[in-house]
Order: sequence, then C-alpha cells, then structure tokens
Amino acid sequence: MSYIYKIFKEYKCLLLLIYFYAFVAQLLFLFEPYVLGKMIDGLLVKNYNWLFVFLAVEIIANIFIYKRMVFDTKVYLRIYNDVIFEYLKRDGNNDPSVKIARTDMTNSIINFFENDVQYYIMAVMTIIGSVFFIFLGDVKTGFIVSLAVIPICFIVMVFYKKIEQSTKVGNNHYEQKISIMAEGDKSEVHTFFERRRKILIFSSTLQGKNWSSLNASKTIFLIVSLVVFTNGNLNLTQGQAVSMYAYINQFLISLMSIPVGMETFTRIRDVIGRIKE
Repeated sequence: MSYIYKIFKEYKCLLLLIYFYAFVAQLLFLFEPYVLGKMIDGLLVKNYNWLFVFLAVEIIANIFIYKRMVFDTKVYLRIYNDVIFEYLKRDGNNDPSVKIARTDMTNSIINFFENDVQYYIMAVMTIIGSVFFIFLGDVKTGFIVSLAVIPICFIVMVFYKKIEQSTKVGNNHYEQKISIMAEGDKSEVHTFFERRRKILIFSSTLQGKNWSSLNASKTIFLIVSLVVFTNGNLNLTQGQAVSMYAYINQFLISLMSIPVGMETFTRIRDVIGRIKE
C-alpha cells in the first residue's frame, strides 16, 4: 500500500482538513443517543433543556458536514486527474482496452480516500465511543456486545480468500472489454457478456452469503445485549432504553467495517498492482 501512502503524503494538508471536518462531525454525533435519551426523559416531564442541547449538536455537526462536502469534491477530482496523467505517461504500450479499464479502476483509489477513509474514521470512533457509553450504562451488556467481534472476524476469515479471487477474475475479464467490442465479432461479444454475467452472479452470491452471516450475528448479539440490559432493571427510563439501544446498534453496525475493510484492501491492492505494471 506504499502507493496509497505516496498519494496521501503529496496531498496530506488537503486530505487532513477534509478528515478533520469528518472527525468533528462524528464526534458530535457520538453524543447524539445520550442527549436523545436525556431529551426524551426531559420531555416527559416538560423539561426542554436537553431539547436545545440536541438541536445544537445537530446544527453544529451538519455545519461541519456541509463544509467537508463543499471542499472535498475539488480535492478528489484534482487527485484523480493527477493519478490518471501519471499512469498514462508511464504506460504507453498497453492495449487501449487495458488502458481504459485501468483508468476506470483508478476510481477505486479515489473512492478509497473520499469514502473509505472517512468511513473507517467514523467506524473506529463509533466503536470506541459506543462501547464506552454501553459500559457506562451497564458493564455486563458491554462485555456481551464486545464478544460480537469474534464471530464477525471468523466469518471474514472464511470468505476473504474467495472474495479476493473473485475480484481478480472480475478485473482480468473487464480489461478485455474494449478489445472485444472493437473487433465487432458478435459471437465473441456474446461470449464476453455471458461470461461477465456468470462472474458477477458468482460474486454477488458470495457477498450475499458473507453479509447474511454477518447480519445474523449482528441480530443475535443485539437481542442478547438488550435482554441482558433490561433484565431486572426496574428503574430503567424510556430515555435510557432508547439511548442504550442506539449505542448497541451503532457498535454492531460499526463492526461491519471489519469485512468492508478487508474487501476494500483486496480491491485497492489489485488495482494498484495493475496501474503500476
């Protein structure tokens, strides 16, 4: 992943500013369930103080989101163009079909900086912040929900190699597209798209099995954690229940960043290997 680091180092000031905006917004959103619970309990007794706190959190967080969205498009388009020009300058001999396919695949690298890095920032912050608030609310629930890491990592290990192979096969096949279309042989074109259909169906089936297993684990731990939290807690308020549910759900959803991260790493590594040939 040295190629990714090289890009980051070249544009680090611009990228760090974007990630700072995302960091502040996510930090504020971490307090949202806690404030929401307090607001609900307050509204039940006609106390509106936490309502104003909740509105302040939402407004400030959305200001930072707006600033990031306005700024980041210009930065990512600049990076994309620079990466493409560098690749085309270096690769003068490859078949046009391969060049076009690889310039399209380069979007994966830009998407990594634009979406994946921000997603990981938010996921890590949410995992740490959510588990903190869960333990603060109930230690037993915190231990139970933390165990969800084990089955999720196991599922990732089972499916990772197959997903990696599927990614390589799909990209190899995609690089042939323009050449086959340019030849105009209807039989070859038909064979290409039939093969493409089978590759995509296989990949989709593999992902379906992967995410169905992950969602099943998430649901089981959500239910068990809520049962543990509510069992025998006679003084539980409505606001506390809503707040705990939100943090447990956020924590479990954020654990999905583990399989997403493995898929992203596989995709990016394959694309970088191609454009650096």
